Amino acid sequence: MTEHEQVVITKYDLLYEQRMTRVETTLENMAKNMNENFREIKSDLRWMLGLMVMFSGILLGLMAKGFHWL
Repeated sequence: MTEHEQVVITKYDLLYEQRMTRVETTLENMAKNMNENFREIKSDLRWMLGLMVMFSGILLGLMAKGFHWL
């Protein structure tokens, strides 16, 4: 192996390490953001479920009143 090939390989290794560091940092940031987003989505889903149950109860109450079940 020539000296030029060793220099080229060393430069490639340094570039590879920089790229891997960037990728790892990006993945860590994405994981952190996803955890925050899942918390918000979980809260939103609870609200949505509550609203669906409430409106279903109202609708059933109106149907019961209309069919003279109550």
